[in-house]
Amino acid sequence: MRCREVRLTAVPDRSVTAENFGVFDADVAGPARGQVLVGPRRLGLNAGLAHRLGGRGTAYGPGIGVGDVPASDAVVEVIESDDPDFEPGGLAVGQVPWRTVALVDADQLRKIEMPATIEELNAHLTVLGHVGFTAYTGMIHMGKVQPDDVVYISGAAGGVGSCAVQFAKAIGATVIGVAGSAEKVALLTDVLGADCAVNRHDGPAVDLLRAAAPDGIDLYYDNVGGEQLEAALDVLKFGGRAIICGAISDGAGSGAPANYRNLIRAELTMRGFTVTAHENLRGQFESEVRGWLRADRVRSIHTLFDGIERVPEAFESLLTGGSTGRVIVAMPGFQGN
Repeated sequence: MRCREVRLTAVPDRSVTAENFGVFDADVAGPARGQVLVGPRRLGLNAGLAHRLGGRGTAYGPGIGVGDVPASDAVVEVIESDDPDFEPGGLAVGQVPWRTVALVDADQLRKIEMPATIEELNAHLTVLGHVGFTAYTGMIHMGKVQPDDVVYISGAAGGVGSCAVQFAKAIGATVIGVAGSAEKVALLTDVLGADCAVNRHDGPAVDLLRAAAPDGIDLYYDNVGGEQLEAALDVLKFGGRAIICGAISDGAGSGAPANYRNLIRAELTMRGFTVTAHENLRGQFESEVRGWLRADRVRSIHTLFDGIERVPEAFESLLTGGSTGRVIVAMPGFQGN
């Protein structure tokens, strides 16, 4: 079967741009035993994939070299199956290559019910998807957020960040978010319910955080690293904790925070995590977040692009802050596109 696919055509010199990718015609074979041929209907893009471009593997997957097709989580429709659990026309979620038609192992997919609305479909890649699971694992399980906590979240208008804001608020915490534009700041307070939000371009991170939290913060959820992490280490209360989810602003890595000794002075806890190591939490995550969805306590926040040809542009937008919430690419074929 013929398809269109996105390949890495050049290793980024510094910043990842759309020009590092190309869209090509390709052939896809039919399914062998235990495999499923699927058509992605919604493709979610992940900022962490940028760290794997050029052949460097991470906990989330192997390195991606020139000519390789990246993969990320998606809502897919079954086209053909050699596994009895998946029937043509059914929907599933899983990690799939950036192709209009893809062959995947059945054990990499999870069946989902046919959504009643397009928003419900998109939610499987936001609050109920990989980014939601990441935010939940870090905020609820690792961070152990409490109703009386003051929580600071960097990258708060992004895919993981927008979920982390909503989950902390659902628990009852006081939330301060940081974003990169006036529009995103308004989103955090007016839509997501953050108690306070700051524009990172308005001054030094530590000054903005001290003004927003004069009595300090209890928990920092880090999506970006860099000066936001250093600001949090200066403002965390005695015994405070920092959860490290991502460090996209650090590029190739700038080393330890200059003020890391604050961990000693204030008896802080700083803990990183990879969500793939916590699959045992998925049932708890889906049950609790579905309840919040039904109660209108959380919602899907995303930026939608249309078609496989726009995947490179959408990925660049994700990395440069040109989008809000999860970046999702809609593929043809699902009613309502």
